[in-house]
Amino acid sequence: MEMAPERPNVELRRDREGEPIVVLAFPYERALVELVRTIPHRRFDWDRREWSAPADDWAAIKVAEVLDRYPELTVEDEVVDWLSGVEQRWIGHVRTMRHDGRGWWVLDTRAGPVPEALRASALEHEDRLLVPLTEAVARVLRAQPSARLDIAAERCLSIVELGDVPPPARLTLVRGVEGEQLRLEVLWDPDVGSAFARLPGADRGRSVALDPWLAEALDEFLARHDVEVTGAAVQALDELLAERARAAEAVRNSRADHGDPIAATAAVLGGELAPFQWAGVRYVLDARRAFLADEQGLGKTVEALAALEADAAYPAIVVCPASMKLGWQREAARWLPHRTVVVVEGRPPVPPTGEITILNYEIVAAHRAALSLRRPRALIVDESHYCKNPRAKRTQAVRRLAGAVAPDGLRLALTGTPVLNHADELIAQLRVIGRLEDFGSGARFSRQFRGHLSEERLHWHLRRRCFVRRLKADVLPQLPAKRQVVVPVALTNEQEYRLAEHDVIAWLRAQPLDLSELNARIAATLRAERLAQLGTLQRLAARGKLASALAWIEDFLASGEPLVVFARHVEVQQAVLARFPAALHLLGADSLRDREGSIAAFQDPDGPSLIVGATRVAAQGITLTRASNVAFLELEWTPAMHDQAEDRCHRIGQRDAVTAWYLLAADTIDETMARLIQSKRQVVAAVTDGRVLHSDGLVEAVVRELRDGRPFQHLRAVAGAAGGSRSSRHGRGTGV
Repeated sequence: MEMAPERPNVELRRDREGEPIVVLAFPYERALVELVRTIPHRRFDWDRREWSAPADDWAAIKVAEVLDRYPELTVEDEVVDWLSGVEQRWIGHVRTMRHDGRGWWVLDTRAGPVPEALRASALEHEDRLLVPLTEAVARVLRAQPSARLDIAAERCLSIVELGDVPPPARLTLVRGVEGEQLRLEVLWDPDVGSAFARLPGADRGRSVALDPWLAEALDEFLARHDVEVTGAAVQALDELLAERARAAEAVRNSRADHGDPIAATAAVLGGELAPFQWAGVRYVLDARRAFLADEQGLGKTVEALAALEADAAYPAIVVCPASMKLGWQREAARWLPHRTVVVVEGRPPVPPTGEITILNYEIVAAHRAALSLRRPRALIVDESHYCKNPRAKRTQAVRRLAGAVAPDGLRLALTGTPVLNHADELIAQLRVIGRLEDFGSGARFSRQFRGHLSEERLHWHLRRRCFVRRLKADVLPQLPAKRQVVVPVALTNEQEYRLAEHDVIAWLRAQPLDLSELNARIAATLRAERLAQLGTLQRLAARGKLASALAWIEDFLASGEPLVVFARHVEVQQAVLARFPAALHLLGADSLRDREGSIAAFQDPDGPSLIVGATRVAAQGITLTRASNVAFLELEWTPAMHDQAEDRCHRIGQRDAVTAWYLLAADTIDETMARLIQSKRQVVAAVTDGRVLHSDGLVEAVVRELRDGRPFQHLRAVAGAAGGSRSSRHGRGTGV
């Protein structure tokens, strides 16, 4: 028997398709294996215990490096000939760059000499070899089997081969899973690519959606830079500019601060509307299905009633929070005294009939069928953010009721804060007013309005279709400004709070930070537990600062000025009322009639000077303009709720500058919440007012900061348990 000859460690063979491959076999050594792994397109055969790779010039460079570092490896003669041949050919990368105002190919040599035909026209610049974008150079590059061109260099090569001059970049129309997009292909000027990346809405792939909001920015970009726009992209850009121009008037109308009265309507109204209010009426009459989203205190209720009358949209249905039903009844009786108005209470078998029917969210489902049979001509959904959750029963009931409105009827969503946390809360509200189809679908809405400047873009699209919003600063310049001041107060239960804080932080650190990857039921349970744990800290902080807060209120009332106080927890509300028994109140336990009586008494110039409200009860739908000072003893989880509460005083009829006082316990969860609430206001402002800002979920942000042990800002307590608050009211508070 003849023994098989020992094979060399490195040899050339042919694979099953007959293509040449280089094969390496050797005893295991970790460093050698790591080096072999750098060979392009290498693979390992576990049966044969050997490595192989296509025998091209780029593999040869790495094989030569292996043999140089491990000379003990044996090599067959064919491999030696193969490697020596590689040394005679140019191997390198080709890319593009801008130099001296024009484009060049850049040659990055890895092995072998640069062909003389390339070197003859080359320019050396900063240790780089540049060759011009000419047909002669293109022919030579195309003939180099081991030249690796990046995508920009390949595009330039193809353009030059066709006899054209490559532009610095070109704009093309592409179609993908995200729909049609305009994509910038940088050919040789990276500065153009950087400028494009700074465009609003541009993604990392240098693409932008076909969005008319971007049309002007794109047009300005093309005017500043030498970019070739391909045929399909030219047409798409022209259509975007035309669509932007058509939308411009609608956007202007959504901001209009002056409108002429509608004579027939003005003649029967029980009062006089301001010019900006007539502009709002005319907008919703044209849009038919719209958000009436003026800033709190500008009279959205009156505008909606005037729109009903101008359109003769009866019977009309008004859905609002229970606490606002009597307010709607009162306003309807004042402004439309010739119309019959009924308020639905409870769940009677047959709801009462009137030209305007008012009911609260909780009973819509019980009366939806009966109300639908009346073929309503209008539906007004007040505080429409109550319908932000598409799975909530009240949202589903209101949506079905909206479907019963005549096709040419009015569907109006009234809210000064359509977004409390994130933009997706608009989806269910858009469904209610029949406008989601303008954005495609809920899923498409979510995809379309995400990423950089998505809130500002959404704001523009809302305005062009179905969103009228004016700010007090724009339409009521005579209305004094509003400011927010933090009054740091000391805790009387410091030790108790610190022990609880330690336990809560330990518990939070033991739980997963990101709940999105957990089972939905488990995640929901943990979210509820998080809120409970954070609520414990909130209650302890509220209890600990109560003595200081009561002293601050007493000191304030000594000035003779009326004051509105908001608190979240019942025990805090009751403690204030116990200290000030003559105070009025707007609490969850109060009947609607009692609340109306308290509001009327407080607005009376001779009435009590203090009114205490539960934030979630008294923060919307009422007017308390007798006071220009409002104090918050506790914080809520949504910034919009604070804004709404502040605007009970800062609204039409207010003659003084409004100050919102936030009494916060120093070095506690109050500080963390206050800072994060201010940042969270940003996403709300971006959608409703078009300001570019960023936000995160408030509960999640508080959890993250407590877990991470981020330091408090260490507010200095200036309102003590007795008498220390007067200086705070005169400038020692901290502006929010």
